[in-house]
Amino acid sequence: MQEDRRKTRAWWKILSALILTAAISTAAAQAATITVGAEGCDYASIQRAVEAANAGDTITVQSGTYRENLVVDKTLILRGSDTGSGRPAVDGRGAGSAIILLSDRITLEGFVVKNAGHGKAGIEVNSDNNYIRNNLVTENRWHGIYLSDSDDNVITGNIVTKNRYGIWIPAGSDGNRIVRNELSKNSNGNAVDAGSNRWEGNAYDDLKEGDTGYKISGGSNRDESPSPVKPEAELAETKTSTITVKITIPTPIIGS
Repeated sequence: MQEDRRKTRAWWKILSALILTAAISTAAAQAATITVGAEGCDYASIQRAVEAANAGDTITVQSGTYRENLVVDKTLILRGSDTGSGRPAVDGRGAGSAIILLSDRITLEGFVVKNAGHGKAGIEVNSDNNYIRNNLVTENRWHGIYLSDSDDNVITGNIVTKNRYGIWIPAGSDGNRIVRNELSKNSNGNAVDAGSNRWEGNAYDDLKEGDTGYKISGGSNRDESPSPVKPEAELAETKTSTITVKITIPTPIIGS
C-alpha cells in the first residue's frame, strides 16, 4: 500500500510538471509585442502599455522623454529602442521613483532613467530574479538603483552616474549579481551593500591607483576585479577615427 502511494505521488509530480511546462509554452506562444511612442505606436504612455499588457509580453519604447513614475507589476520585457534621437528617457518628475519593479522576472534594458525624487531611486527593485541591463541611470536626487528585500537579480552593463548614491543594497537583499557596470560622480558614494551579493568587473571613478580590489561600503562585499572609469577624453578618442587619403595628381604634359 505504501509503495502504491509513493508511485501515485510520483505520477502527480510528473503530471504537475507537464501541466506547468504546457502553461509556460502556451504563454510564450501567445506573448505580444506592444509599442510605445509619440506616433504610430500602440500607446503614447509606458504605464498605459504596462496596464494593457499580459505577463510575458514585450514592450518596446521608442526615443523620447516619458514623464512618468512607472510601476511594473507584471513579468514583462521593457526594451528601450533608439529610433533616431537617443535612448528613451523615463523622467520621474522629481517626485517618487522613476521606475519601480514589483513583479519577478522583469527585463529592463536600454533606457535613460532620471529625475527621481528625494529619498527615492531611478530604479527601485522590490522583487526577485530581474534582469537590469544597459541603462543610463543619472541625475536622480537620491539613489540611482535601489534594491529592497530583493534577491537573485542581475544588474549589468549600466552606467550609474551623477546621483547622490549610485547602487544601494540594504540588508535583506541577497544573491544579486552586480557585474560590469560603470559607477561615477555619485556625490555620496558609488556603492553601498549590506547584503550578501556578488560584485564583479565594475568600473569605479574612485578606484585608487594600484588597487586590485574595491571594498563595497556597508558590509563585507568586495569587487575583486574592478577597473577605473575611463576619462571622457579617452572615451571620445576611442569613438573617433581618422582616415588619411593620399591623392597623387599627375604632372600635366604640355606638348610643344
